[in-house]
Amino acid sequence: MEKIPCISVVIPAYNAGKYIEKCIQSIISQDFKDMEIIIINDGSTDNTKEICEKYVKMDSRIKLTTTENRGAGSARNTGISKAQGTFIALIDADDYICEGYFSRLYKMITETNSDIAEGHYKRVRSYVEEVFTNTGEQKELTNMEKLLVLYGEDEGEYINSVIVTNKLYRKELFENAKFPVNRIIDDEFIMYKLIYNSKKVVSTSDIMYAYVQSEESIMRASFKERRVHDTLDVYDEVYDFFKDKNNDELIQKILIRYLGYGIELTQKTSRSKDIQDKSKVYEFIKNKFEEKAKIAEEKLDREIYEKISKEFYGALEVAQRE
Repeated sequence: MEKIPCISVVIPAYNAGKYIEKCIQSIISQDFKDMEIIIINDGSTDNTKEICEKYVKMDSRIKLTTTENRGAGSARNTGISKAQGTFIALIDADDYICEGYFSRLYKMITETNSDIAEGHYKRVRSYVEEVFTNTGEQKELTNMEKLLVLYGEDEGEYINSVIVTNKLYRKELFENAKFPVNRIIDDEFIMYKLIYNSKKVVSTSDIMYAYVQSEESIMRASFKERRVHDTLDVYDEVYDFFKDKNNDELIQKILIRYLGYGIELTQKTSRSKDIQDKSKVYEFIKNKFEEKAKIAEEKLDREIYEKISKEFYGALEVAQRE
């Protein structure tokens, strides 16, 4: 009878031939050995599959599945559906992790009886940067406390909280939470559900995960019209999910972030070289902003509401003149 692994590591990989060896090496060299490594080759057209097959022969913990290209969200869903472990870790094929990554997160999640353990990430430009820290600092938060951090004003904490790849999860959190398919962004569509489904999150400010700014990640970050729709769609979904949860502070933070994105998306649309019909996008953003502004006017402090509204219409006027 095959032994059930403690941790299932899921890696979606699309044309990652330049990077995936570093990723795999950082995982198989860990001192924590009780894991399975599930690589979903998402229809790659380069040598990703051949590299992964080499490692499958080298390490019996590695399992490779090849699918049609359906995007990272679909690949992660496939990997999670195949996972046998008690815990799930998600790592992107062009990133790498620190020594002792799984040992540290496993200790954090089990000793505090948490449902999610989280380290900090750092953007890097190469695979040789020494960015990791290990102070041993950590803190425990309830799910609602973590949601207030997620939608708070600290942009660094927001990004660290919303990305899915710097964390260890109890597998059952994914029973009622799936990654979206055919979205440019997918972390935001699932992270709030995972946190809400949890009872406790334990987090450290130590940098444990290196997010590599590869050619593919830079290309994914280019600003297209779909990113505008994805961003506002997810915040529509988030607002609808929490509006009846009786947490006024959380709703206020969600509305402030939603309206703030109206400003940010307008400015990014103005600077984008990938969006052709900008007037159509401005109209879409304006309609979505005003829809939520009607709600926010009753729920936000008047001074905050007026400040955001002034900034939005100012940004829109500047953008439309260009």
